Amino acid sequence: MEVSFDENIMKKLKELSEESDLSPEGVIEVVMAQFCAEKGGRVYTGRWSGGEVAGEKGMRYVVQWPFRPGFLEATGDLVKKWRMKA
Repeated sequence: MEVSFDENIMKKLKELSEESDLSPEGVIEVVMAQFCAEKGGRVYTGRWSGGEVAGEKGMRYVVQWPFRPGFLEATGDLVKKWRMKA
């Protein structure tokens, strides 16, 4: 799987990864695991007429985060996978 982010998102992602001593990929994996594991996380969609470009209609995405903080106990193999490389 490949994902890409604009410059501002990457800047924030790098800040979060440095604060947590995780690689950017590790931060993404931890956050998405908690989002998907907890009840209440949803992504709603709807048309956005103002976003049409080159004949392709725009969409609005509303992200509803789960209602409670996630708590993840990571085993050593996951920690090693997610940690920043020195």
